[in-house]
Amino acid sequence: MQDDFQHIAIAIRPRLISLCRSFFDRQELAYDAEDAVQETLMRLWQMRNRLAEYQSPEALAVRIAKNVCIDILKQAGTQHDSLDNMVCSIASTQSDYMAIAHDTERILSHAMAKLPATGRRMLIMRGEGMTMKEIAAVCNATPTSVKSMICAARKQLMTTLNIRRKRK
Repeated sequence: MQDDFQHIAIAIRPRLISLCRSFFDRQELAYDAEDAVQETLMRLWQMRNRLAEYQSPEALAVRIAKNVCIDILKQAGTQHDSLDNMVCSIASTQSDYMAIAHDTERILSHAMAKLPATGRRMLIMRGEGMTMKEIAAVCNATPTSVKSMICAARKQLMTTLNIRRKRK
């Protein structure tokens, strides 16, 4: 349950940040976008046992974020945080980014470790910018088989990470 929520939160956080920043275009309210994202994720966390009931947790998060932003804007007319609170908010946000980056790296490393060694190796070489022909030469394989193995490794990685491919 917690892992499912963590995957959802990591996937939707960039979209929520972008959405919330669009609500707070005035300079003095810019830091409120991060607060709105945190509040949104907290509300989602409180609903984590019911997320399966929703067709799209991302759509739910967007709706919650919009409502949170509107509430903050209503309060902004009468309240302003002190400089100390802004500094604490910025420091908190930076540590949140570091925690999310660390968690994402850990999750990805765990998923990569589940791949077969050859597929993992080829996927890493491709990620480093090597061409199919270069990988084939290093691995003593044909470019076609390299392409197939990389495709299979990507598919397995997406399945392990529970990432659904968007249909066109």
